[in-house]
Amino acid sequence: PVNVSDNSQVEEKVETLKFGVVPGTIRTALVLLADELGFYEEEGVNVEFTEVADAPSALTAISTGKSEIDIWGTGIVPNLNFIANGSDLVIFEGTAAEGGAIIATPENVDIYKDFTNYEGITIATVRADSAWVVSRNYLKEQGIDVDSIKVLEVDSQVNVAEAVKKGEASLGFLPTEFASKYHEIGIVVVYEVGELDPLYVCCRQVTSRQVYEEKADALEKFTIANLRAYDFYYKEENRAGIVKYLAEYSGQTEEYVDNYLFVNRTVLTLDPNKNGVIEYYDALVDSGYYDAEVDLTKHIDTTVYKNALDAIAKREPDNETFKELQEVYRNNN
Repeated sequence: PVNVSDNSQVEEKVETLKFGVVPGTIRTALVLLADELGFYEEEGVNVEFTEVADAPSALTAISTGKSEIDIWGTGIVPNLNFIANGSDLVIFEGTAAEGGAIIATPENVDIYKDFTNYEGITIATVRADSAWVVSRNYLKEQGIDVDSIKVLEVDSQVNVAEAVKKGEASLGFLPTEFASKYHEIGIVVVYEVGELDPLYVCCRQVTSRQVYEEKADALEKFTIANLRAYDFYYKEENRAGIVKYLAEYSGQTEEYVDNYLFVNRTVLTLDPNKNGVIEYYDALVDSGYYDAEVDLTKHIDTTVYKNALDAIAKREPDNETFKELQEVYRNNN
């Protein structure tokens, strides 16, 4: 017989979650930071990063149950596209809010500060880009005849900028990081879309229902680590180190990373914002991108996030960040 000590413990199995990333991008900065800071290991979950080409590739892998990816954290429109087309995906956490911009040539900026000048113009956008969908909804609320606006859909962000530069469109709608990138070709920002609709939903974290149900414990540990990274990110004294690490990780310049994460209106947020996602989907339906509505309440589950937030708040009862996040959760979900 084998003698077992009374104080021995059965080692808990460490689950693995595979997170999809596009090389060179830093939109999922909080996840990257949580990994770099060792928070996943400390919380008892193993997170592996799988490089993918784009959102459709990642979401196809998740939807078909392929083992190389469990979570996708960039974008919202592709997630909703897959859900609208029958994929059983679950949005469970946030990545970022805002992050869009309206662009023009320098001589047209003052003209398009006035929203009444938007009627009858041509705008350029990648199909269902959040900057345009959110702006369209805002313009409609301001009484602008949005149906009079002609939409030139192009296949890439660079072609949005080129259409504006060439005069094929009066305005373009882009993610902020691309709007900033194209300053060198004579493109400037008219509005950050977050000025029109503060904290509108952008990138969400999504997984399959199977993973959500089978790996709920691992997802909670993953989220606790992300919340710790969020707390770290919003402390000014950590800014320089964050910029240095993410510049090295992405291959971008430190200036680019600093502008993206700390200067421009890209707001990192983990809150699922169920209400905001539903409002955004309704705006997509109103814009004509979907013929039929989907009951999104079946595809947004805030349980993992709320359990993780409650756990870290209990662990650190005096942490003001987590107190604030609980209030944000109550308002958004």
